[in-house]
Amino acid sequence: MVVATPSRFWPLPRYWRIVAVFVSMAVLQAAVAVFSIHLLSSVRAYVTGESLYSKGQKDAQIFLLDYVEKQREQDYAKFVAALAVPLGDRVARESLQKANPDVARARQGFLAGGNHPGDIDGLIRTFRWFQHVPFMSRPIATWTEGDKIIEQMRGLVNNARARILAGDIESPAVAEMRAEAPILNLELTRLESAFSEQLGEASRTTERFLLVLNTSIAIILMFSGLAFVRRSARIQASTQADLERLIGAVTDGVVTMGADQKIVLFNRAAEVMFGVSAAEALGSGVERFISKPAAADDAETSSHPACDSLTELQGSLHELVGRRRDGQAFPIEASLSHLDTEQGLLTTVVLRDATALHAANAERRARQALEASNQAKTEFLSRMSHELRTPLNAVIGFSQLLRMDAAQPLTVEQSDRVRHVESAGQHLLALVNDVLDLSRIEAGEMSVSQEAVSMATVVEEAVTMVSPLVTDAGVEVFVSSNSSRPAHAIRDLFSDPHVTVPEEAWVHADRVRLRQVLVNLLSNAIKYNRPRGRVAISWRPIDGGACEIKVADTGQGIAPERLASLFEPFNRLGAEASRVDGTGIGLVLSRQLAEMMDGTLVVTSTFGEGTTATLRLMSAEPPAGPSGGLELGPAVQRPAQALQVLYAEDNEVNAELVRQIVRLRPAVSLRVAESGTLALEMATFDPPDLMLVDMNLGDMTGIELAHALKQDRATRHIRLLALSADALPSQIEAAMRCGFEGYLTKPIDFRELLATLDTYSQGG
Repeated sequence: MVVATPSRFWPLPRYWRIVAVFVSMAVLQAAVAVFSIHLLSSVRAYVTGESLYSKGQKDAQIFLLDYVEKQREQDYAKFVAALAVPLGDRVARESLQKANPDVARARQGFLAGGNHPGDIDGLIRTFRWFQHVPFMSRPIATWTEGDKIIEQMRGLVNNARARILAGDIESPAVAEMRAEAPILNLELTRLESAFSEQLGEASRTTERFLLVLNTSIAIILMFSGLAFVRRSARIQASTQADLERLIGAVTDGVVTMGADQKIVLFNRAAEVMFGVSAAEALGSGVERFISKPAAADDAETSSHPACDSLTELQGSLHELVGRRRDGQAFPIEASLSHLDTEQGLLTTVVLRDATALHAANAERRARQALEASNQAKTEFLSRMSHELRTPLNAVIGFSQLLRMDAAQPLTVEQSDRVRHVESAGQHLLALVNDVLDLSRIEAGEMSVSQEAVSMATVVEEAVTMVSPLVTDAGVEVFVSSNSSRPAHAIRDLFSDPHVTVPEEAWVHADRVRLRQVLVNLLSNAIKYNRPRGRVAISWRPIDGGACEIKVADTGQGIAPERLASLFEPFNRLGAEASRVDGTGIGLVLSRQLAEMMDGTLVVTSTFGEGTTATLRLMSAEPPAGPSGGLELGPAVQRPAQALQVLYAEDNEVNAELVRQIVRLRPAVSLRVAESGTLALEMATFDPPDLMLVDMNLGDMTGIELAHALKQDRATRHIRLLALSADALPSQIEAAMRCGFEGYLTKPIDFRELLATLDTYSQGG
């Protein structure tokens, strides 16, 4: 794998330790070089000073010997002048050898010794730094000893001169000067030679020391540089390897090409994507694997600017076409980046196989279309349900009123006709309810409330609800199991001594929905049974903590070839040609409700013998307290009080139906408002005790009317009860949130409406 990395960016933080050492060594070498120059210059100044010192000593010795021989004052003056250089150096030496060196006096002494002013600071520093170092301490000791001899020489000369000036040239002092002067001269000559030799050795030692020091630092710098370069190379190699591993581990394909469109990098993901190894791909043209989609073939690419090569594409994300080893084309998403390096322009393409994405997009579009279709269907069914419930409210309601009219009773023939009308209305209502429930389930708007439900109680309720069908069909219904405990409530329904109830059992279910499922199963078993047939409902615990409920009949059964279509909506398996009423969605709805309660519904059938529906639900522990069975005792009634009711309803037929129902309760007075605006005015002028409100009033909704009533201080106390054909859960929930105390649906249940009015009239 080839990875191009930029070389103009230097990652300084990674090398700071090496750089710090390298810079420190360079600064050290520079400092040592400066120190070496100054030290050598000082040594040179000492050597020069030694020459002046030696010359002064020689001249003084010569003038001393002349003065000893001829006693001339000019020779003495020359002697004193020649000693000025050694004496000046002596003053400098003694000043610097003090515990607290007198640098100013030492400078004057070196100047008196004839030293150059520019060398004096170096002479002082060198003396102070190295006076105790062997290569300097020995010359200083010789220097000190020579100064002592010079001082002896001065003493002899001064004593002898005093006698000479007095005219006593034969005095012992003059004789001593003549005797000692040659000896002192020899000693000074010896010390001068030693001092010169020692200074030379000190100079050579200094040169060797400085040479070794500078060489050592140079070697250290060289090895530091080599270590720096080696470490840099290792880090660069490690970075290169890490980058290669990183690119190799990327799940997306990575392909890098140079300015000539030749591939220089081809990672493992790209190998898998194109089915070509990196060794085979490197050096080949990128057009072998990646190309732009033809604008003529794809309308979506017409917005892309025309480019001769991939390197000219602008932007970060593009839809391109990949081509595998076998020539198969597939869609890819590519992100391009450009990098200008010393080797030229590099273009890196990060690729992702978009085949799955395109398939997912297609699937999403199909799902969205299906969801939109389902939503449209749900809205249509809900709207149609509302529109159908409104006329059904009149059909069923007035049919019931005709049968209940004691003042003008119907003839037997008229009663049969009204009963047929009511039965047809109830059938149509059942169809509307089932369709609405099915649409709610498909739209995900229906929910179930799981609780512990008594099987004996819910079966008793379901059997009670289908008792009219049992009477009309002439079949027998048995609640049976291995138990023989009598069920008096159920037995009394059929006057059959064979009816028994199994042992008590509890299941996790929604009580209302479980009863609905059982009613559907019992209704089918009764309607599609043969004359004087039998229907049996039983339940028993099974393995796995579940309860199995079976509804079996002795009907004609279902042909095997039709059994697979049993749960298709609106498919009645040929029963539509019979006289049996049905919708073809009861079983579909029952199975979906069973699944929502974490259960299953299975139907088996033997043609010519009968059908068995098996419902399985999870068992539950009995709740604490009463079982919640039917309350058979009489309700406690309190005296009715006058109740003022205002009914907001824009449909005159529905309003008339409620008027006639309310006549059954003399304590209730009813007024009707044909619109929301009129209802608001009537409520404001004469507030009622209770308002019945339809959810669709033409000029406003029932919820808007409720908001307006709650905002007025004169009407905010009025109790509200919804009475509408809109039975959607979302509508009911919205109504309850905005202040309605109850929600009654159309067609109106006489008993429910009258019971509600009784509750309000009794102060409930």
